[in-house]
Amino acid sequence: MNRFGLDFHHLGLAVPQPDRAFDLLTGLGYHIGSSIFDPLQMVRLALCRHPQMPDVEIVSPSHTASPIDRLLRRNGPLIYHVCYRTASISTTIAALDRDGFNVISVSEPKPAILFGGRDVAFYSVDGFGLIELLQDTPPADR
Repeated sequence: MNRFGLDFHHLGLAVPQPDRAFDLLTGLGYHIGSSIFDPLQMVRLALCRHPQMPDVEIVSPSHTASPIDRLLRRNGPLIYHVCYRTASISTTIAALDRDGFNVISVSEPKPAILFGGRDVAFYSVDGFGLIELLQDTPPADR
């Protein structure tokens, strides 16, 4: 493990329509997971897995407005976040702060339907970009 308590989980790819991304990933040998709507993030999601390559989360707009809409209008399809698993989101943020990283909360921890109710949170890290932190286990109070 590293000093921030992080383990790589996936890359987040924002696309206006997922079909072409699914076609390319299928051609690369990825297994395309079920597409679901996450009501807390207001987007459609699908986790695509490959035995030798990094997992890719396909994020696309839904019928509800969300921050991904503005991102896609401004940039078009792009990899916009890196996700890491952690035993404790708060401990990881404290470790990044101790090392002098300017970490700004973009989205507070909330349960993610794609990851079995485990909490996810998004942070902007100066000099690095957007990271998603995925809690290893769901909070005990749920």
